[in-house]
Amino acid sequence: MKKKIPKNSCRIIKISQDAVYEYLRRNMLDNMEKYFDMHRKYVTKVTMSHCFDKETGEYICIVRNDCDHMKGMKIDAEIMGSKLKDTTDTLYWNNKRYVELTDEEVLAILNGEENEHTK
Repeated sequence: MKKKIPKNSCRIIKISQDAVYEYLRRNMLDNMEKYFDMHRKYVTKVTMSHCFDKETGEYICIVRNDCDHMKGMKIDAEIMGSKLKDTTDTLYWNNKRYVELTDEEVLAILNGEENEHTK
């Protein structure tokens, strides 16, 4: 049974940056279907990498289909986060939240090339 907050009182939660990061990471994992527009059965067939920049407060989450020809390709989320523009201004509306890039486009960005998705 939930208790009421007494009159003239408040309840406070304060969490560390690490806890905020953990919450974001877990939320992305739990909502992959919604945020990345994918069917639940494919969630176990992708890899996820992410980075929270403590200086800027920005978070990036990359979900990648590990197809055979690029299996094991490591995408540096920290570098991608520093190079890409924001992909959405909210996670709460039913708008498209992500951009879809080919492995070749990702490699080009990691190697310093710019495109319409970079800052």
